[in-house]
Amino acid sequence: MSVLSRQSAPLALLIGLTLCWPVLALEPLRLGVINERPDRPAYALGLYGPLNAYLDAQLRPLGQRMGDLVIARSLDEMAVRISDGTVDLLLEGVMPTLKLRRKTGRIDVHLLVWRKGQRQYHTVFFARRESSIQRIEQLRGKVVVFESPRSTSAYDVPRAALIEAGLEFAEQPGADTAGAVDGDRVRFLFAGSELNQAYWVHAGRAHAGAFNNGDWERTPEAIKPELRIFHRTRPILRWLFSFAGPVDPALRAQLVEILNGMHQDPEGRAALAAASRIAKFEPLTSADRANLTYWDEALERLEAGAGE
Repeated sequence: MSVLSRQSAPLALLIGLTLCWPVLALEPLRLGVINERPDRPAYALGLYGPLNAYLDAQLRPLGQRMGDLVIARSLDEMAVRISDGTVDLLLEGVMPTLKLRRKTGRIDVHLLVWRKGQRQYHTVFFARRESSIQRIEQLRGKVVVFESPRSTSAYDVPRAALIEAGLEFAEQPGADTAGAVDGDRVRFLFAGSELNQAYWVHAGRAHAGAFNNGDWERTPEAIKPELRIFHRTRPILRWLFSFAGPVDPALRAQLVEILNGMHQDPEGRAALAAASRIAKFEPLTSADRANLTYWDEALERLEAGAGE
């Protein structure tokens, strides 16, 4: 073999490998999530890291890869990350997703996400069984306990329901009991968790509470018989997958196909289960999109300050 042939062999091998193996895209896709427990930075990574790794493994043979998971501590931080192009994909609830679409103008809602066994859910308002409250309109001048400002079903949805019922509301300053309430406004408090909400109403620290129907089913039997539902809201989709930036159409189609098929793959199911018990992804129907339009209009009323 000539010297030239010996020198050319490694180059030929490199060219051959390049031709038979996809070249990974220079820019990885980045999935963004908002940490439900900002005080525990590793919490979201434990939930969604396996999902991110699964997508990476599925995309690499196609010449694409996933970047590091983008974990925001708040909605505002996620809005910044989306606006600066750091986030390409988003997993979130309906109200946070719609808020981010309004803030950034970059959200394309694409798939419905079954989460914690639910395709959709609704908010229930509840009170002590012996309470005189029978209808949502009777909350005028009462104290209602919500979970936290981060919650869709235990903050945004019930506030929208109060507006729809023609009620004004405001946060109860410096008080955590169902006592001192002035005027006709509904006053609200934050309990920090759905379980606390149930116990606060049971203990008389609030006249009523509001969380989703799944939380009602999980209310401890020790107190549940002494509580009663008096109002249910319109359903809202459980969770959403969205594109948060420009993604090549062919790559979008490939990614959607992977997501829609994850629940049929044992490794995919394991990654979904780790991610807050996601059951599957599925296409949005026309009825789903109509539901999103309703809640987008409700959000507009909330952001306009109606009732506050």
